[in-house]
Amino acid sequence: MALIRTRTALRASLLSSSALAIALTTSLGAVATAPLAAQDAAPATESKAGETPPVVLVRPSGVYLDLPEQGSDLTALLTGGGSEPKDFYEFLDVLAELENDEVEHVLFDLSAGFAFNQPQLAEIERVVSRVKKSGKKLWAYIEGAGNGGYQIASLCDQILVADLGGIEVSAPSMNVTFLKDAFDLLGVGTDVVRCGDFKGAVEPYVLPKMSTHLRDHYLAMLESINRDAVERISRGRKLSTAQVREAQQQMLFTARAAADAGLVDKIVPWIGAERALKLVTHDDSLQFENILEEEKKNETINPLTLLSKLLNPKEEEDVESQSIVVLHLQGGIVDGTSPSAGSIVSGPTVSTIRKLTRNDDVKGVVVRINSPGGSATASEAILLALRDLAETKPVVMSMGRVAASGGYYVTCIGRPILAETGTITGSIGVFGMRTNFGPLMRRIGVHEEIVALDEEAASMMAMSRSWDDGQKAKIQAMINQVYDVFVGHVARSRGMTSGEVLEIAGGRVWSGQQAVENGLVDKIGGVHDAVAMVAKEAGLEGDFEIIHTPKPKSFFESLAAGFNAKAVFDSSLIGLATKRLNLDRALRIVIDSVQNERASATVWAMLPETYEIR
Repeated sequence: MALIRTRTALRASLLSSSALAIALTTSLGAVATAPLAAQDAAPATESKAGETPPVVLVRPSGVYLDLPEQGSDLTALLTGGGSEPKDFYEFLDVLAELENDEVEHVLFDLSAGFAFNQPQLAEIERVVSRVKKSGKKLWAYIEGAGNGGYQIASLCDQILVADLGGIEVSAPSMNVTFLKDAFDLLGVGTDVVRCGDFKGAVEPYVLPKMSTHLRDHYLAMLESINRDAVERISRGRKLSTAQVREAQQQMLFTARAAADAGLVDKIVPWIGAERALKLVTHDDSLQFENILEEEKKNETINPLTLLSKLLNPKEEEDVESQSIVVLHLQGGIVDGTSPSAGSIVSGPTVSTIRKLTRNDDVKGVVVRINSPGGSATASEAILLALRDLAETKPVVMSMGRVAASGGYYVTCIGRPILAETGTITGSIGVFGMRTNFGPLMRRIGVHEEIVALDEEAASMMAMSRSWDDGQKAKIQAMINQVYDVFVGHVARSRGMTSGEVLEIAGGRVWSGQQAVENGLVDKIGGVHDAVAMVAKEAGLEGDFEIIHTPKPKSFFESLAAGFNAKAVFDSSLIGLATKRLNLDRALRIVIDSVQNERASATVWAMLPETYEIR
């Protein structure tokens, strides 16, 4: 394939370079050493200008996102929390550069807090494997590695664990919050119509606990996702899959227990990564270069700074040379005309796709999707725009952590679809739901009167009344129509009959590997694989650029877009509390049903984010 030069148009890089890894390796026997005072640890020694450092230091920290939007969390800004997320693909690019660097050792310092999702771990594994094959010796230092960190660590040659540290090796689980009993206690009712008995998005509102058939279905999906993590650790640590599963069942390990189980190689004092490596190599002359060192930003917030940023938002960068664009669709899919950080808003998204369609310098597009779905009408608008794009230039779909329901809907344009094993996808189903507060209103002495020429129609969205059988039948007809369109899109896109689609639809969710086996996805792969497919189809030769778009929104840019209801909700203490309790999306549906003044229900094609996989 032609040489690819990468340029990120998402934002000005906050990292002088970006990389990541977490380490675990083959068991060479635990080696205990005499404890040294942690506070005496020597600082990293930087290499002299012009010299190639013998040890590259990779120290990831923070949250890494495909589209690292900061959003408009005013509470986090005022309290000093909510640090800005980092660009995962910038990190991956810097890590990939190590393959051709003239260094002998790479040290992954995994002691800082950081987070990667399962599909990102798969992409990291591919890059780290290439670095390892280039002849570099990979070391990992851990003090308290979580499950994701341990998976990356297992790719390294040697793992050093601090003597007071430990690791977590766990299988994925789902945390589902059910609201039915609480709603009954409060006097809040729900009206639900749906297509598909496996559309689990509605169960928390109508059942006190999960149905048996849905639980069994989710367990099968978790087993498929976990197989990817088990095999990654098994390959790196030279352990059997049975041994890894046994470790997952134990979950937590002290440093000594981890060494005894073959999960780490050496136990070292709690002295930091650099000194630990010097200790085990008996080479005190080692020099280190931190390739992820961040620029210190001491930006103060004052009225002039705020006004400047509000009046001068950053503009999207134009594509002016032959390029492949990675178009990020991240967040819930919603109808609207103004962009909103953390959401895929139909109007701005369609406008961006049309610009890519018209730009002759854009030779192909990879659509990177991280979305649990959302509005069916917004999903349809985006699908039609992507279909027009695919008629003018090569397009490949790349699924991230989740591309389900509406997130799968938008991929149905007859183009190749790639996913990772840990991707959650499918959820082909739709539902309509609203809440009514009749019992609660009567309990507190509130009475609602409706005066209308057509009371039956006007009462469909009344806050105090449930849908009667006739009203529910009308909503069900709407849901059926959208479901038929959804199934038809899938059938045409995947070369199936409607009957074949229905056998795997009904709201069922699948891992990426299950989706490949069911014909919903073409193969396992990441963004780099998708770019290679587009480049080959476009016949690109020589240098070309890879441009990520849109640029992520900072706090100020989100503020400049206007405080919509979502921004206010996100920035409130109530919003923070509901996120912690996994009630965020549930309350959004409640708010929608209260604010919706139309004589119809919103049709959702959504996998709820309350179903959090840990």
